[in-house]
Amino acid sequence: MCNGWGRVSTALTVCLYLSGCAAAVPSTTFYKSAQTQLSLDSEPSGKVYVDNKYIGVTPIALPLEYEQQVEQNTRKVTYWETQPGLSLFLTIVSLGLYLPFSFIAVDSEASTVPLESYRNNHFQLTIQATGYREWKQEIVTKGEENLSLRPQLVKAQPELNPQNKGGAP
Repeated sequence: MCNGWGRVSTALTVCLYLSGCAAAVPSTTFYKSAQTQLSLDSEPSGKVYVDNKYIGVTPIALPLEYEQQVEQNTRKVTYWETQPGLSLFLTIVSLGLYLPFSFIAVDSEASTVPLESYRNNHFQLTIQATGYREWKQEIVTKGEENLSLRPQLVKAQPELNPQNKGGAP
């Protein structure tokens, strides 16, 4: 009876030893904060609005914050950092009653890979200057570190108000 348990525990230990050195963990995805540094310098200088919120006057540099999807991969999980030979020996000697600490994952290497998926990355820019037409542009950020824009504002056309002087007396 004890001989049967010893063989089973030995076979189980050998199988775990041969197959358990590395394990694949499924990858997960999540969104993390990303940032693009926007530099605006208009001619002439004007008031800057991002999504209808006043930011300041050009020239100006500001961070645009949004989210980028990231995939996290766990590449390696090592089980045998706790002396597999000793664990195997103790398992055999104790007829399979010794549960080695080798079953605990002690080392893992995780890496994150940025994906080309973004959210909250559309921004409406507006520049206003007295005597000039309002400049508007929607920008879509996609992981750029820096973005520079140098819009040239166009003078507003004067409104023509024809005066009605009335008829002759």
